[in-house]
Amino acid sequence: MKHASSARNLAPYLLALAALLALAAWAVLHFAEPAPPKVVMMSTGPLDGAYHAFALRYKAHLAQYGITLELRPSAGSVENVDRLKARRDGVSLALVQGGIANAENAPGLVTLGSMFYEPNWIFYRSEKDIDLGNQLRGKRIAIGAPGSGTRAFGLRLIRDTGLEGPPTVLSELGGMAAAKALEAGKVDAVFYLAAPDAPGVQRLLAAPGVRLLGAKRAEAFARRMPHLHKLTLPEGAADLARNIPPRDLAMLAVTANLVAVEDIHPVIVDLLLEAAKKVHGGAGLFQRVGEFPAPRDLDLPLSPDAERFYKASPSILRRYLPFWMVVWVNRFLVVAIPLLILAIPFFRYIPALYRWTTRRRIYRWYGELRFIEHAVRRREGDPAAQRARLKQLEEKVEALRVPLGYSGELYALLLHIQLVREMLKELSSN
Repeated sequence: MKHASSARNLAPYLLALAALLALAAWAVLHFAEPAPPKVVMMSTGPLDGAYHAFALRYKAHLAQYGITLELRPSAGSVENVDRLKARRDGVSLALVQGGIANAENAPGLVTLGSMFYEPNWIFYRSEKDIDLGNQLRGKRIAIGAPGSGTRAFGLRLIRDTGLEGPPTVLSELGGMAAAKALEAGKVDAVFYLAAPDAPGVQRLLAAPGVRLLGAKRAEAFARRMPHLHKLTLPEGAADLARNIPPRDLAMLAVTANLVAVEDIHPVIVDLLLEAAKKVHGGAGLFQRVGEFPAPRDLDLPLSPDAERFYKASPSILRRYLPFWMVVWVNRFLVVAIPLLILAIPFFRYIPALYRWTTRRRIYRWYGELRFIEHAVRRREGDPAAQRARLKQLEEKVEALRVPLGYSGELYALLLHIQLVREMLKELSSN
């Protein structure tokens, strides 16, 4: 019975706690970050390019968590940025070449970090080696399709090296089409700005009669354009058996960056960067293990969620809880923590309030007992009626159910009732 009484005493406080939790749940549903979207649109690049190939691997990773990454092929980085800025077709994510977008020309976009290097590959057909880009003057050069990052970079490189204008002929070919055109002799040189995995790059590295031009003045270009990196392709790195390239080659490169709209969901950021670690975290021709993804080349603001990922990945919750449970826990904590801070003073006073209400149930009877005692001492009133009132009071007190820790105070009240009864009995006998 005492346990039941304790439960009844605690009931108001438990109800208050339940109400607070219900308020937190309601706030989560109405004000916290919404659940992650089930479908995310990503602008990639040409179907035969590295961007699209990498995006397919991201898609497979997100599918494990019930999220569909829908891919929208494009001409390349320039078109990707245009789609992101306009949110065309619902696109909220894209791979973008370094140097294309920045905080001024692409407001409302954030970067999730750099994913990999994109070297500038210049393939050419010639009877003899050449070592400077301006030696391609007068040649037919494929500089990439309109809307591609390759074309934007190629035009800048051609202008800076004095290749612009006749007799040089520029062809707006990119991807595999450019590689086939070089093999067929329809162009004399091809510009790529692409990862080593790009199909066109892989094809031309193995093509007979095709040479790779090194960036002899790479350091000078890197000084003029801060988003460029100077890399070295070691002798034989592309093909040890055929010793391709036949010597160490300096190369220019940019980084490919994962760019998103600024309100992209935090869970999507986590999943994308997890995928990026799997896809890009290994060693390659130009990178060490674990070098990518990384918060580098921050022409755009770094997403706060990406920054958190790089500092602590994976989160403690992700290590021990299923994915969707983590989503709801995170949403709950966003609201619950502020509510808890507000509720701390309330919980601090709960023990004192509990003691006060429990003792009040005992002490409230002392008022009636004192009234009877004063009447007995003054010999006022009917002794029989006073005895009856004492009996009723005693029955009510005996019916009280209080926690064990308050039994002493209850027994003290019963003892005081007995003392008044003895007083009444003694005075009645005189």
